[in-house]
Amino acid sequence: MDKIKNASFATGRNAGAKLADAHALSPTTEGTALADGPLNGMKIAHLGTYPPRKCGIATYTQDVVSAVHTNTLAAPPSVVAMTAPDEDPQKTGYGWPVAHLISQDNPEEYVAAAKAIKRAGIDLVNIQYEHGIFGGDGGNFLNYFLDELVGSVPVVVTTHTVLPQPEAVYAKALKEVADRATRFVVLNSRALPLLESAYGIRTDNVAVIPHGTPNIERSRRRLVRQRFAVEGQTVLSTFGLLSPGKGLEHAIAAVAANAAMHPSLHYYILGATHPGVVRRSGEAYREGLMKQAADAGIADRVHFVNQYLALDEVTDWLLATDVYVTPYLNPNQITSGTLAYAVAAGKPVLSTPYLHAQEILDNGRGVLTPFNDPAAMGRNLDAMLTDTARLAEMAASAWEFGRQSVWSEVAKRHGEVFADATGRTGVAAIAAHTPSAIAVALDAAMADEDALLAGRSTVASQYMASTTRR
Repeated sequence: MDKIKNASFATGRNAGAKLADAHALSPTTEGTALADGPLNGMKIAHLGTYPPRKCGIATYTQDVVSAVHTNTLAAPPSVVAMTAPDEDPQKTGYGWPVAHLISQDNPEEYVAAAKAIKRAGIDLVNIQYEHGIFGGDGGNFLNYFLDELVGSVPVVVTTHTVLPQPEAVYAKALKEVADRATRFVVLNSRALPLLESAYGIRTDNVAVIPHGTPNIERSRRRLVRQRFAVEGQTVLSTFGLLSPGKGLEHAIAAVAANAAMHPSLHYYILGATHPGVVRRSGEAYREGLMKQAADAGIADRVHFVNQYLALDEVTDWLLATDVYVTPYLNPNQITSGTLAYAVAAGKPVLSTPYLHAQEILDNGRGVLTPFNDPAAMGRNLDAMLTDTARLAEMAASAWEFGRQSVWSEVAKRHGEVFADATGRTGVAAIAAHTPSAIAVALDAAMADEDALLAGRSTVASQYMASTTRR
């Protein structure tokens, strides 16, 4: 199991690092005291996929790690990263704070990782759950890990998929995980009745914590639009890993229907194609979208940014955007990180009515348009662009709503759930923990650079939230 050797988080060798350099790991303002409370000194292990693996759960796990450990006085993090059956971890290049790897189809590695967590004196394990990242029937190999921790280490599980009519194997697997968890978390309140009706999971132990989002600086919009050379354009955008389920062909059709009426309208499709899609069919989906735009005579109005976007690039494109669109095809999608980001950026949204969109676009934060109906999407887009006063009201409503989901607030909610799971309702403060002191401790944890960093440039690229969203 020692695929990453000597993965103990030492705190001595780099203690002389300059505070300013170390503090770059933290988004907290220099000199501002972090929240003093029950997470003080708590040793938390986070399990899920993790960058540099490219998937939405990896990004979210990284974001939770960053938010919790830079907004509380919890101890430096430990991550257990799930690897895919066809993945070569050495080529992926995992680094700090990843301490252990689990190959998803190897039951022995689940047990070994759990035993290592117990030996390390971990106080709590936080799991990001999606059936597909775990082996077994419906992902039930995770039970090997959970059973080893029962009675020793509390576990908080966040599930990212809750379906109205799940296949029996997936319903059984999630129910088994919920039965073993100390606390259970969903990202959307519409998941609560589904847990009970479709999975038989009681919800008295379930917390709702919204999908976290960055705190975007709106004053930079003019400068960003200048940098992207989109001044004078009405910018429609969608970001995330491309796959056929995104329904982008319908958005392109809607743009084509509005091209003559709105001559400044441009559509930016931002993000690389999903690695799984590339393995199965290469770039056929993207190429099909490009041909569709060309055939409609709007190749110069539909732009593809074919790369895996870092967080600052995502937020800059959102700043430049006038209307965000999620034309997704799955009505049961309970969570969309890209939708959450757009609303937090104060963007009016045009979206199909999947579950997350129904909840987050309530009260005038956007417009819902029918599934698989590009003509209706085109009419709704025209109505939004024509009524500028209404568009401004949507933007204001979205911005106000988005304040509750910024990562600093979401970190507090995680802290409350973690404290409840561990029975910590009040813990005396640990002396001398200022933001800079915490950052020094995190920097010092890079002690075994050869083993942990495997040649990667900086720990910040692993620790800070920095990758494309779902």
